[in-house]
This record gives sequence, structure tokens and C-alpha cells, in this order.
Amino acid sequence: MFDNVINTLKEPLDKYLLWEWHRLLKKGTVDEEIDNIGKWKKYENRLSKTNLKLCEPHLVENSIFNLLEDWNESKKDIYAIADFHQRFEHIHPFQDGNGRIGRFIILRQCIENSVDLIAIDDEYNKEYREALYEAQTTQNINYLVEVFKKCQARLDEKLSDCISTINQVSQEGE
Repeated sequence: MFDNVINTLKEPLDKYLLWEWHRLLKKGTVDEEIDNIGKWKKYENRLSKTNLKLCEPHLVENSIFNLLEDWNESKKDIYAIADFHQRFEHIHPFQDGNGRIGRFIILRQCIENSVDLIAIDDEYNKEYREALYEAQTTQNINYLVEVFKKCQARLDEKLSDCISTINQVSQEGE
């Protein structure tokens, strides 16, 4: 899945690419056995522990179309990424795997638009979920952007630890 995201950076982000990613993500699962991969959800889905009303299945196609159109016309920065993400997750277009697909979209959007990578890990997962819920219920993305910035700083910190290790190994090899 990761390789496909990277290998398709030059391709437009459209429903066909999202369907392909979903097929790759869910290949070999029960969802594949019941022919429920690579297509929009058929049944209403809900998020556990929330009262958030997600997009109804018959509205997904049009909602995704509008989301992608808005993305193509927006300024591409961390605010646009956060807004796209909260809208995508609110549409929740697939029966399962929406969060994983959504985070792969974030990765792609960061790479394509020279935005520092956003990696949501255990450190900020709870805060991310709270910020996402707030954005979806109030359309205020500021808290979500704040969490994304924390995730960026944490990833930078982790990567800086790796760079020193790589440099050390390189020096030992000389």
C-alpha cells in the first residue's frame, strides 16, 4: 500500500485511485471474500463511542466528488490538509479502512505539497481523535491543525534520532 501511494504521486487523486488503495489495503480480508473492497460503502456505518452522523451511502459518490474538486481548487497547506482530512473521515466512504486510507492521503498530500510529514502515532492518537471529532462537529479545524503540528514535531524528533544513528554507523564503517 505504501509503495503504491509513493508510486502514484503523479496520478490525480480521484475515486479510482482511492478504490485501488482500498483494494490493496483490504486484499486477503473477509471484506474481499464478500466483495466489499474497492468500492464505496453499501451500508451506513458508525464510529464507536461517538454520536457523529456519517455520510449516508447514497451520498458518498457526490460528497467525494465535491471534496476532490474543492481540494484541487484550494491552497495546499497544513490547513487544507486538515480540512480535507476531517471531511474525508466524515464522509467515511468505505465500509472499513477509512482511517488508514485517510492517513495515506495525508502522507501523499504532504509529499506533493512540500508540507512536513504528519505521522499520527500513539503519542497523539487520543488527541487526534478528539480534534478530528471537534472539526467534524464544528467545522473548526484549528485544534486538528495544532495536533498535526505536534505530530510533525514528534516525527522530526524521531527522524533526528535516526540521522545521528545513521551518521554514527557511517563513521564506524569508514
